[in-house]
Amino acid sequence: MNLDFSDEQELLRQELRKLLAAHATLAAVRTAQPVGFCPALWETLTGFGLPLLRVPEAAGGSGLSLLDAIVVAEESGRHLAPAPVIETLVAARVLAGIATPAAAAWLDKLRTGAAIVTLALPGPATPAGAIADAVLALDGEAIIISARTPARRPARLAISPIGPTAHAGTEAITLAAGTDAHALMAGAIEEWKLLNAAAVAAAARRAVELAADYARERKQFGQPIGAFQAIGHPLADSLTEIEGATLLTRRAAWAIARGRGDAAAGVSQSSWWAAGIARRAARRALRTFGGYGLSLEYDIQLFFRWISAQALLFGDPEDALVEIGDRLWLAPAQPLPPPGAIGMEFGFGEAADRYAEEVRAFFRSHMTDALRAMADPSTDGHDPEFHRALAAAGLAYPDWPNEWGGSERTPFEVSALAHVFEEFRWTRVPIGITAMGARMVMMFGSPELRQEVLPRIGAGEALSCLGFTEPEAGSDVYSTRTRARREGDHWVIEGQKMFTTGAHISDYVLLLTRTDPEASKHRGLTLFFVPLNLEGVAIQPVHTLQDERTNITFYGNVIVPDRYRLGEVNDGIGVMAAAMKQEHSGEGYHIYQWSLLDSAVRWAKAVDPSGRRPIDDPDVRRRIAEVATHTLIADLLCRRAVWAAAVGKAERAFGPMSKLFATETYMADAEMLMEVAAPWSLLAEDGPLAEIERMFRQSIAQTIYGGTSEVHRSVIAETALHLPRGRH
Repeated sequence: MNLDFSDEQELLRQELRKLLAAHATLAAVRTAQPVGFCPALWETLTGFGLPLLRVPEAAGGSGLSLLDAIVVAEESGRHLAPAPVIETLVAARVLAGIATPAAAAWLDKLRTGAAIVTLALPGPATPAGAIADAVLALDGEAIIISARTPARRPARLAISPIGPTAHAGTEAITLAAGTDAHALMAGAIEEWKLLNAAAVAAAARRAVELAADYARERKQFGQPIGAFQAIGHPLADSLTEIEGATLLTRRAAWAIARGRGDAAAGVSQSSWWAAGIARRAARRALRTFGGYGLSLEYDIQLFFRWISAQALLFGDPEDALVEIGDRLWLAPAQPLPPPGAIGMEFGFGEAADRYAEEVRAFFRSHMTDALRAMADPSTDGHDPEFHRALAAAGLAYPDWPNEWGGSERTPFEVSALAHVFEEFRWTRVPIGITAMGARMVMMFGSPELRQEVLPRIGAGEALSCLGFTEPEAGSDVYSTRTRARREGDHWVIEGQKMFTTGAHISDYVLLLTRTDPEASKHRGLTLFFVPLNLEGVAIQPVHTLQDERTNITFYGNVIVPDRYRLGEVNDGIGVMAAAMKQEHSGEGYHIYQWSLLDSAVRWAKAVDPSGRRPIDDPDVRRRIAEVATHTLIADLLCRRAVWAAAVGKAERAFGPMSKLFATETYMADAEMLMEVAAPWSLLAEDGPLAEIERMFRQSIAQTIYGGTSEVHRSVIAETALHLPRGRH
């Protein structure tokens, strides 16, 4: 797995950013009005060789890949470059693919900057139509070109040179015809959609950055407005959505290069997602400026106008959802652009794929009908005997060190394993919370404690749970009141913990306590790995909306030997930081979305009592396509978090972004699917609809577990947007 640009792509990005920073300033964008075109910039970009970057080297171009073109599109969008960057990249590639004198002549004009050639979209608007000297269009199976006088028009919402498709010009000339010609031009339109999505997302990112800059400086009520959650949280949501859009466009290029069956859908998913979230980001960014955002003197309105128009060029973005559904489940053939050498790798890798097959083989040979019947996503799905079998096979804690019973599997292999667990609907909740406690023992426990605990857990003979939350603390775990008082070589613990999931099947609890009541809230804390069979421990069930049991645990004068302490006394903040680093990630949450999507597709493809398949209804396809897109984006954000941690490039916001997006869209999608299938979704006792109903109830809890969505929004606002810390 590799989500880095190559050295050559990074160099291209840096050189283009430097060029645009000098020649496509926001002042230049203003000067380019009302048409939205700067001849001087275009001359500079032509000299840079930009129009022919995607043209094969044999035809005099640079032969760059589709991912290289995405790099160009992102930088162009970030700067609102007043020039037909995307259109000419694509048009030049089309002309280079046609072996006729007329095509060669127009390509030469593009090369020298003597003419601008754009392409007509299937609709009334043409990108760069207001400045183009010629337009390429698809007429049946023929590619035609029409020379024309640029139709200059005053700018209103748009600040880019959009023009009408229908415009008087010279008679169209047919450049090529036939199946190959149709595929060439149809693939070019798909390329434009993908590059435009990349540009729109990049512009939205810059708009959010401008809003964050303003929110740090603008003060109201005696503090920067960025400290208010009403400002920071919407911007955090938008930044997360933009990160998803960026990954989605790059992944689409990778899917085309790999010849994946979902490649065409990926282009439409990128286009739909970027169009919606970029416009939402532009609105949020503008509103951050308040009344000043409406003033033409402020730059944010330029981004609002450009994004609002550019995102709608292809028509109503919601129409893309039906197209996504068609491409995913009705599988119409769709020509795609040549990808070239992509470089990025979104798969977990061959080793992880092989490991996943090993895990599948284990489940196929060990899963009995009785186990399938008891499968449940919560701790209710835990079977001690099967858990021991998983541990014996090295599948419970495969990333652990060899000395403690693990096989030191990579994070990519563990992620692949998690997907297989979910394929068989087998819970990893007991494993996940046990692994967190065990990791803390490995990192902070004494040799004596490690020797007592880790072999038992590694063999599947013991489980642990988490004792952080208290009835009056909630997400503010550092307000803990559970006290630990030292008496000689042991501690006396008194207090209670809420939502101690798995306590009723666990042998230990990773317990946060206050050991210095005089210290500040984040000081005077100590963690213990407490055996739950000690006298004074009581466990009381708490039954939940999602038919899952959690617990409230009581600790009444529990005597705990000092060997169960983790880390130094009063330095629990360090242990908690390590624990939260594991918990604040979406990797353990987005897996459920794949099951939700699978259930929705199985329901939609089955014949209902009326003799029809729901998936044959375009509206049903549209809504399930939305679920599919959310699921893919959540997966990409989680993959990035795993990859970044594995290669040492993790950023503090990556985990919270993946957890926030995965759980929020899971909840929204489950609710939407309940609506789509109503009232049958209320009546089903088994099968896909029963699964959807259960996941609808379960999904609400996912936005709370591991830190609420509000907590993660605050983390993103503070660490990725550098907004002031605030809890208002």
